[in-house]
Amino acid sequence: MSSDFDYLTQGIKEVENLNKHRVFVGSLLATGNRTVEYNQMIAEVQNNGAVIHPVTRQWLTIPMPVAGKRTAREINGLFWHVAKSGQKTLARVENGKLVVYFLLTKEVKLPARPFIDVTASKNVNKIANMVANGVVDIYLHKTTAGQIFDKIGKFLSIEMKREMVATNEPMNAKITQNNKGFNNPLLDTGALQRSITWVVI
Repeated sequence: MSSDFDYLTQGIKEVENLNKHRVFVGSLLATGNRTVEYNQMIAEVQNNGAVIHPVTRQWLTIPMPVAGKRTAREINGLFWHVAKSGQKTLARVENGKLVVYFLLTKEVKLPARPFIDVTASKNVNKIANMVANGVVDIYLHKTTAGQIFDKIGKFLSIEMKREMVATNEPMNAKITQNNKGFNNPLLDTGALQRSITWVVI
C-alpha cells in the first residue's frame, strides 16, 4: 500500500512537470554553414510565404541557369538590357550573341508552403492521445514527463520531415526549377530538413 502511495506521489509530480513545460518542434539546429537563425528565417518564409523587395539595390536579380551560383558582381561585362517583352535583364555578348544572365524585378512573391502548420493540424489528435496515455503510464510508474516530451518531439520531428518531402505544391517558378533541376521547394539542399528537431522548455 505504501508503495502504491509513493507511485501516486511521484506520479502527481510528473504530471505537474507535464503542465510546467512545453515541447517545441521546428528548425532548431544549425546545419553546415547555416546558423539556427538563418534556418528559422527560411522555415518561416516557407511556412508563411513572403514578398521580397530589394534592400540595398534598386532591383532583385533572378539568376538564369547560365549564371550558376555567381552573383552579378562576379560576372564581367554585364549590361542593362530590356527584352522585347519589356523584361529588364542583365546580359552580355558572347560570341556575337546576347546572353541573358539575370532577370531584374522589383519584388518576388514566395507562396506559403505551410509544412509546420499542416504537421501540427494533421497530428493534433495523435498528440492528445499520446499525452493521455502518457499520463496513465506515469501513474503506473511506466514513464516520466521527460520521456513523454521526447516521444512527442521525436514523433513530430519525423512527421514534419515527411511533410516537407511530400509538399511540392505550390510548385517552384519555372526559372527556379531550371536553376535547381528539380521541384521540391522544401528540400533544396536538405539543410532545412536536417535542422528539424525538438526542445523541451
